[in-house]
Order: sequence, then C-alpha cells, then structure tokens
Amino acid sequence: MEEEQIKLGNSKQIIDEANIFFIEELIVKKDNEDYKIKFGIKGDILVIRVSQEKTIKKFYYQKCYTISELQNLSIIFNMYKTLLDIVAFMKKVKFEIEERNNDLIIKFVLFMPDGENKLINLNLEKILLDTNYLINYLLEENKSIKDNIKNLEEKYESEIKELKANLSNLKEDNKKLLEKINQLTNLSKNSNLPENPSIILDEDIDIDIVIFDSKIVSMKSINFILDYIRENDESFKFNEIKLIYRGSRDSDSTKICHELCDNKQNVLIIIKSDSGYIFGGYSKIGFKTKNDKNDWEYLKDKNSFLFSINLKKVYPCYKNKSVICHIPEKYGLCFNTSLAIRDNFMNKDNNNFYPGIKKYFKGINHKFEMNGGKDKFTCIDLEVFQLL
Repeated sequence: MEEEQIKLGNSKQIIDEANIFFIEELIVKKDNEDYKIKFGIKGDILVIRVSQEKTIKKFYYQKCYTISELQNLSIIFNMYKTLLDIVAFMKKVKFEIEERNNDLIIKFVLFMPDGENKLINLNLEKILLDTNYLINYLLEENKSIKDNIKNLEEKYESEIKELKANLSNLKEDNKKLLEKINQLTNLSKNSNLPENPSIILDEDIDIDIVIFDSKIVSMKSINFILDYIRENDESFKFNEIKLIYRGSRDSDSTKICHELCDNKQNVLIIIKSDSGYIFGGYSKIGFKTKNDKNDWEYLKDKNSFLFSINLKKVYPCYKNKSVICHIPEKYGLCFNTSLAIRDNFMNKDNNNFYPGIKKYFKGINHKFEMNGGKDKFTCIDLEVFQLL
C-alpha cells in the first residue's frame, strides 16, 4: 500500500516567534471547545494569534495588523494612538469564533458613535500544521540543501578541500577552548574568580571573558543597551559590568541600596516587575543620598536614559531636563518625575511610573508602556551594575 504523502505548504506558513512580545490573552468558548486569543507586539505591528486548547492536532491561526490597517478596518480605532491602547480596548470586546475552510474568522460587535452597531471580522490564516507537516517540510528542505551542496562541491572541489582542512584545525582549537572554559567553570565553583579572568589557549590565542552576573536577563538581552552607550558616549570605554547590588541578595531596603550604590558613576539599573516586564535606566553621573528629608537635588545628565527589554527600546533624556534625583535614603535610585523606587520595593506595589515621564524622556508612546500599561508595580527583583 502506497504511503500517503503530506502536502507541503509555503515556508511562510511556518510560525515565526522572533521578537513577538505577547501582552494579553483571552479564552473564547465555542461548541465546548476553548480557543485562546493572544495579542502580541512585534515592532510597530499588532499580532493576533488563536490556538485550540484541547485539539489533538496542533495548529495556530495568526494575522498581523499595523495601526493604520486597524484604523481603516473601523473608525472606532482612530481614537487610539498606540498598539497598547488598542489591545486594552480589544480585550474588553465580546468575540465569536467561526472556522471557515483553512481560515478562522473572529467576529466582534463595535458600538459606533452614531449609535449603530457594526460587525467587524478579523480573518486569521492557518500558519502551522501538525508535527508531520513540519517533519516533511524539513526533510524536503534538507534534500534541497544537500543537492545544492553537491553542486557546489563539484564546482569548487579544490577550495572545499582547503576549507575542510581549515575546519579540522578550527575544531581542534574549539576543543581546547571548551576545555579551558570547563576549567574556569570548575574554578568558579570552588574559589573566587580573579577580577579579570582570562583563558590562554596557546601562545597565539588569548581570550578575555566578561562576566555578567544577572538573574534577571542574559548578556544577549542587554547588548542593544550597551551598544547605545558606546555610540552616544564615545569617550567612555568599559570592559567590565560589575554587580554592586541585588535586591533578592542584599534586601529590598533603599537604605542598603544607597549604601552600596551611592557615589558611583556609570550606573545601570535593571528591574523585573510583577507584570512580567523588564525595564530600567542608566545614569552616567550616578546617585547620592541626601541626609535632610527636605533636601532634594535635581541634576542634569545628558547621557541618562530609560529602557525596555520587552520592547527593545531606549528612551534618551532631554538634554535640558534635570532627570537624576539626589534624595533621602527612604527613596531608591530615582529618575525625576518618571520612575520611582521606594522602600520595601519587593513587598509593596508602591513603586511607580509618573504620568510626566514624557516631559523628561523621548520616544515614549504610552506613559506606562515599559510596565505593560500599569503605573504601579512590585519588584520581583532589582539589580544595579556599574560599568568600568
């Protein structure tokens, strides 16, 4: 009996998770089946994804919309200027689900300014089929790649031989590197690391390892922040990211935070909130405690900025604004009328963004967008680093 072949779809049908930050999700019921609707943001595009929760076959429906496309869909969207505002509105609307051929229709009713109701349809496309589909697709792709390699080998036979020889040498170097990294890892478990650890492979190879000791984000996640600092402060060269404070390790007392972080320059603050968002700020001049509770000092810092890891955005300060606060110790490291951290910040939701944040920092669409639209939050953890 001939085996049934699964037809391959276009490669664009395969789901793309890259740089999508999902911020809201709903459950819609139809015929005893649960459909999960997820709203995400990818750059300046709204991603709407629907999945069935109990089905055996795993597949998704998805569609992407720009703000202008949504505004063309209905006049009701014209009052919203950001994707976060639109998502906040859409999650309040009652949805109905209808499957049609290989697509899925989300229907919802909008109440128009003229008092009439308008039925709006969002047409989502099926973009990922079951596991067998992916296996067949990858096998086909693999066959195509092998054919291309064979043609290239015939065309560049001598060059390939030389490259293979070089590859063999690289594998040996890589083996030595892994051995040295394992030695360094064992060293870190049993003793204190030197201030500037380095691995010597042989007389010609010397590799320095920069340690980024964060429990909130990876080094890869903050590369865009470090690149921004290098590009905008070319005179400042740094090769160390030193952890000077961590709330979960040193306590969430702002007094202790100031004791460990005051009078230090080039300070990077990273915060994870109970909303699941990661954000923070940078100050070149740093922070300082004022002993008098009425003595508040506001300073300009042209290199200061706020940032969002989730949105991968940097918000530079206005150069003529005093954005850094030197304040009493009961307040944490503070950016003037923008972002405030208070005592017991891991146990209380009294930390907050101020509505006036747009007056001090550029590029902010929604005043609380760094925290998913919420002004107040509790810190899951807070880390402070000094760039040296």
